[in-house]
Amino acid sequence: MKFVLRIAIWLYVATLSYDALAHQIFLSSARVTQNPDRQIAVEVKAEGADLQKVFNIPLTIRGGIVNPHVLAKHKTKITEYLMSNLAVANGEGDSCELVSQKSYEQFQAVSLDTKWDCKKVEGELFYQTSLFFDLSPNAGQLVFITGMKNKTPPLLNVKTPKISITVAPPAFMETVTRFVASGIEHIFLGYDHIAFLIALLLWARRIWPVIKVVTAFTIAHTITLTLATLDVVALPSVFVEGAIAATIIYVAAENFFHREIEKRWFVTFVLGLVHGFGFASVLKKFGLPEDGLVTALATFNIGVEIGQIAIVGICLPIILAIDRFVVRNAPYGPVKRRNPIFVYISSTIILMLGLYWFVDRVFLS
Repeated sequence: MKFVLRIAIWLYVATLSYDALAHQIFLSSARVTQNPDRQIAVEVKAEGADLQKVFNIPLTIRGGIVNPHVLAKHKTKITEYLMSNLAVANGEGDSCELVSQKSYEQFQAVSLDTKWDCKKVEGELFYQTSLFFDLSPNAGQLVFITGMKNKTPPLLNVKTPKISITVAPPAFMETVTRFVASGIEHIFLGYDHIAFLIALLLWARRIWPVIKVVTAFTIAHTITLTLATLDVVALPSVFVEGAIAATIIYVAAENFFHREIEKRWFVTFVLGLVHGFGFASVLKKFGLPEDGLVTALATFNIGVEIGQIAIVGICLPIILAIDRFVVRNAPYGPVKRRNPIFVYISSTIILMLGLYWFVDRVFLS
């Protein structure tokens, strides 16, 4: 029994996000334009939800929209913070002269427009950022450079903080690598998706039902991921995030009433449609190349599937190992290969997580 409790606590820790928001990735964007006479224009956009974490202020209202009144009150320090994390300079570090700067709200983001005079700076020019890098090792910034229209925007991060303004567009394999890696990263940082998958596996005893359930989930979220990414279907983010939490509550509660997962594939398919919208919201933030839309969409989905298979490949053997070495060998252990107490405790923890996420996303965000 003590071992079962330890496993339950481990599942709780593994599925708990640091801030109870499953999709927090600190992703910003910048648009760089080189005008005649080495005049550079840089527009930086940062999510209001990210900035309010930096300054601990209620910068956003329901739906993540930036509150213009709160922004006006804190505009000076927010502008200074954004300015301190960008630079336009040459390879030797000689900075261009700042001509103007202006910040304003833009739906869910705060935009900073800057203009730089680089006539006195010789050599190749670079744009550099460090925005949110001190808050998360996964923070990144997409950079759209004039002349690279319809190309995959480069992603700057801690390892690659700067880029030449005249850099060549990323190659096909670079696009594939980036979006596959983004899909894998998202599923492993998407603690709500992990909780959903674990809840589905708790009664699993054979591989074939697991394959059916995972396949149904894959087909379902691929459908809605594609439709949402192509803007065929659009749903409010508050609704999507709340609905994802509701699916977690449902599958966790179902574990108390149904032990056979052979027939769960249909329910998983229906609930998987909801998760596809969540994947799409993340994919859109990475900036989709118009001439490589299919490639980006397909490779991101492949990355999600790789991460999903890895999670199932880790969790299912652990559950089966508990059956073999703990439950069956325990004094007065059950004859069957699954202790209901283990499933009920784990499902309760996941159910509480789902309830917490639902309340936080629907009523507190």
